[in-house]
Amino acid sequence: MDDRRISIDELRQQQQDNWPEMHAASKPALLRFLRLSDYVLREGARTLQQVNLLSAEFDVLAALRRQPPPHTISPTELCRALLISSGGLTKVLYRLQDQQLISRPNNPSDGRSLLVALTETGKQRVEAATVELMGLHHRQINMLDDAEQDTLNTLLEKMLQKAAERAAAN
Repeated sequence: MDDRRISIDELRQQQQDNWPEMHAASKPALLRFLRLSDYVLREGARTLQQVNLLSAEFDVLAALRRQPPPHTISPTELCRALLISSGGLTKVLYRLQDQQLISRPNNPSDGRSLLVALTETGKQRVEAATVELMGLHHRQINMLDDAEQDTLNTLLEKMLQKAAERAAAN
């Protein structure tokens, strides 16, 4: 697949020429943010592919790794940590269990349910993937100097806070 895309300036020109209402309503900064987000996510997915993980699998392993030893959590808590559906999580858990990256021990508090536990192999895989991703993320963010990074962080924090407030109100 040809991964070259038109620039945001070209996109804006097309809007101006062919869809002036959209041109007037759209914000170039947000368009650039969305394009950058897509690039970052694609590069991250390619990096994870090198350590034989999908993004959703990494997210599950990372959520487990964040838990105190023995890195175990209930599926309900895991769903909340990941913000994905239980059906989507079940598919990911089966794949991770097949790779022996997680185990499913009985829940001592509820004999009818299973917990999700990170195996030693899973811990090693998620830590290796994290090293690779952090290298990628440092290369990506280091396109900006320290002052620019601080400014970007402040602006994104403000946007996230406002978005969270709006989401909580709905």
